[in-house]
Amino acid sequence: MADGLPRARGRGMGESHRRFSQYEAFRCLALAWWLSVAIAAPGPQAAAQQTAVAAPSRTVTVRFPGAVDGVAPSHEVMRQWLAWLGDQGFNIDRCGLDASAGTFILESAAPSDLERLTAAGFSVVDMLDREPLEGGQRTQSQYFNPAEIQSMLIQIAADYPAITHLFSIGTTTQGRTIWAIEISDNPGVAEDEPAIQFNGQHHAREVATSHVVMNVIDFLTQGYGSDAEATDWVNRYKTVCVPMVNPDGVNHVFTSDSLWRKNRQSYPPSCLGVDLNRNYPYLWGPGCGSSGTCSSDVYRGPSSASELETQAMRGLADTYNFAMATSYHSYGRFIDYPYACSNGSPSQQMPEHAVIDEMMRGMAAGIRAVNGVIYSVYSPVPFGGVNGDDTSWYYAHKGTYPFIVEIGTSFEPPFSQVAGIVNENRGGWRYLYSRLGQARLDVHVTAGCEPVEAEVTLTNYAFDTGELPRETFLPFGRWTYVVKANGSYTVRASKPGYITAESTVAVANVPVAVAIDLAPATPPSFLLGDMDGNCLVDGADIDEFVAVSLGQPSGLPQQVLRADFAADCVIDQADLSGFVAALLAGDGCP
Repeated sequence: MADGLPRARGRGMGESHRRFSQYEAFRCLALAWWLSVAIAAPGPQAAAQQTAVAAPSRTVTVRFPGAVDGVAPSHEVMRQWLAWLGDQGFNIDRCGLDASAGTFILESAAPSDLERLTAAGFSVVDMLDREPLEGGQRTQSQYFNPAEIQSMLIQIAADYPAITHLFSIGTTTQGRTIWAIEISDNPGVAEDEPAIQFNGQHHAREVATSHVVMNVIDFLTQGYGSDAEATDWVNRYKTVCVPMVNPDGVNHVFTSDSLWRKNRQSYPPSCLGVDLNRNYPYLWGPGCGSSGTCSSDVYRGPSSASELETQAMRGLADTYNFAMATSYHSYGRFIDYPYACSNGSPSQQMPEHAVIDEMMRGMAAGIRAVNGVIYSVYSPVPFGGVNGDDTSWYYAHKGTYPFIVEIGTSFEPPFSQVAGIVNENRGGWRYLYSRLGQARLDVHVTAGCEPVEAEVTLTNYAFDTGELPRETFLPFGRWTYVVKANGSYTVRASKPGYITAESTVAVANVPVAVAIDLAPATPPSFLLGDMDGNCLVDGADIDEFVAVSLGQPSGLPQQVLRADFAADCVIDQADLSGFVAALLAGDGCP
């Protein structure tokens, strides 16, 4: 059974503590140097020395004006200051935003940035360095690098072949495989059941996130057959995990730059790296939370979905049509609202805001129940926009219920903290499995008794903030809506060439099946019981009628309809009686 402890590798914990202490000491020295340079007024010689040693960019932790002794200003005040920073040209990252303490992360390109910040009332709390500590590698060795993720996934697939399917969803610009693993009682086989996804490390430096996703895999595989919940979830759902979306960037974190965030794609003349979580199509472009400048850590790329990693994740979503998807990031200990460009007003909220909000708060409660750690719930986002992110795209374009979880309190916490981070977040994702088994609508649409792709919408909501139509997918004609318990819901199904139909159902706190069969706008012209299409019901039709009743049609199209005298898409005794009557009467075409 998975115990929540990250897989040990490499050096022992004592070595980890020693290395981290070296890192902290280096940071303190670097911070002291940086502050002295910014505050002093250096002469020409000092300026030349400064130019020789200064790094081109620094990631700094900054406290808002008015934040005192860990007490933050109001959300509205922080929203206004973040807008001011954006107007001033600063790159702001919601990862690292601590609303309770009133601190956040930004990129500082020059000492003059500090002067502008301090003049406005901000204070610098910390500076994170980009330099390797030893041997060209700075990241603590217990964290997973791309080769180790690959090795572990291959071993898991070998150890649990009956419930896992390991596959590549794409290849990076440097030739690394982006791995996904499906966990199911019928892996690699399409099933008429909801699918749920977990991913980590869109951003390379957020090294603890892959450990959270690997724990999902460990819990389900190691617990199958012995743990009741793990067994139930594997049997009832398809789980797909992508522990490391950005293996090229992660490799760079281990070898060169521990604070590298983007992928390693290059564009002429000298652009390197795209923020993958600003590259998804929904609201991609200028205006909110991303940059068109390549040197920025939040560079959105030259076009939407330009990156191989983004394309891989989109292809995965097209294959599985996930009911839920959770994207792990760090840091800040909060669960974020998908529509992060919203100003929070009702007109800009997600159409299904109430149920999304319920699940976000359920995740936070599940996390807190483990050991008391509080994850804030930003629903809707109170400040600091993000666009081109995966969670907004999942909901708007795919109809998936998405969650972004910012784990921990730093990009790379001391490895001794990772077991606790993994353990507390298990409470969050276990809640999602539990919630998926409660109030939801399992919609199936057929036409001519065959599953079809059709637009399905909940008339309870107005999908008016850029969402694409929700469409049932083959081979099951299925769609899943998660809904609030103890309500009444109307599902409308439509398809060109067919008459739009609705079904209203009451939902308690368990899944409810909704079956809608669409009638053609122009009824088909055929004779019931005429299985061979010769306009006569006779002895030649008996064998095919029997085959259809056994679920083994072999003749003309629409054979089920030709045998369905009761018009209920089920061939049973009532249809047999109708067929016998037509046979005895020798029915023929008018």
